[in-house]
Amino acid sequence: MKNVKGILVYVYRFIFPYPKVRYCSQTVYEALLGCLRMYEATKKLKWKMRSEKVVEILKKIQMPDGGFDIGYDFFFGMMHKKGDSTSPEMVGLLALTEYARVFSAYDDIQPYADRAVCWIKKNVKKVSEGVYAIPYSPYTTSEIMVYNGTSFVCAALGYYIGVFQKKDIELSTIYQGMINYLEKSMYSSESDPGKFWYYPVQERKDISEIMLSKIDYYHQMQQVEVHSYAQQVSPNTLQAEMIKNASEHVISLSKRFEITPYTNNTIFFKDHIHVWGLCSVASGLMMAQDSLGCKIEGANRLIEKIIVWIKQFSWNGTYFYPILSSDGVPQMKQYMVRSDAWVFNTLCLYYKKSKDSQVKSILEKVYLNIEKYKFSGRESHAYGGKRDDIAIAILKFIRKK
Repeated sequence: MKNVKGILVYVYRFIFPYPKVRYCSQTVYEALLGCLRMYEATKKLKWKMRSEKVVEILKKIQMPDGGFDIGYDFFFGMMHKKGDSTSPEMVGLLALTEYARVFSAYDDIQPYADRAVCWIKKNVKKVSEGVYAIPYSPYTTSEIMVYNGTSFVCAALGYYIGVFQKKDIELSTIYQGMINYLEKSMYSSESDPGKFWYYPVQERKDISEIMLSKIDYYHQMQQVEVHSYAQQVSPNTLQAEMIKNASEHVISLSKRFEITPYTNNTIFFKDHIHVWGLCSVASGLMMAQDSLGCKIEGANRLIEKIIVWIKQFSWNGTYFYPILSSDGVPQMKQYMVRSDAWVFNTLCLYYKKSKDSQVKSILEKVYLNIEKYKFSGRESHAYGGKRDDIAIAILKFIRKK
């Protein structure tokens, strides 16, 4: 029956390929952050010119409301519609701010950054005294459904405040309030050190116990990475503790897993490794140590293991296979530009620290490929409409047989 399912999926995707997404915000800001890291590492003009090219795209795709949109329909527990700005995409603000810092382009970037901050101010919610959070997709629901949206907004806002040297009481209050919310939302287990965020907000009553118990380790380390940016320019004691605790918890998984899993339950992604997320464990740990100013036990060992694993199993000489089994067998071989942009950014940071010549050669190929496809391409996370609903229903029926 498993083979029948695989054949049906193959035939379906041959007839109905994944939707093509033009200028997914994640592809654009991850590519920009990577180019900026390479410019800082090499001071080469080509990386400056590439940064300039990508930042123009990012400015172009900023939504009229000041936010950023991932560029496709998808489920986050509810349906996000293409064209709606979401809180996780505020990494776009962080990337704009980083461009301003690296090239002292404050006057150029300020209007775009200010519009993004206006979006934050419009959509943030005061949860209680001194505690703030923001909905994942404010145009879909005003409820706080998941924690990570607040992380991405908090970090982007903190980086903006620090880099642009803003002395704004309202913004500082929101920044601190979001840190308060996130710190209070961390949990611990008896078996592992550190702390973690569940993926869904734990007060929710609309999902099953299994869904409520989901821990997403890849998103957790993406949160660590962006908080580490903010911590370097807008330091905060609670934020430093969050970074350290979240990092230590994910590192501790190495006792049980050869390579860091996506989540705490194989029911969610069939134990598959999605390299766009795995790479974030490495970059998150690199940034965490930078922001804390000290080494975290086991971090460098795990960073090296992940980089080696990705090069050995995911890299095919042109691009990275986006999904693999935990033992390194590709489960998807199609080129996914968004996935490559995430890996590109991580490896740029790794090169900045290691000056690894092999990684440098890979990065050149990866960037040129992303540019060749005009920062656009097929997206496996995108919802394909009713045809996908029908296909999922058929596969569920087969699974029951």
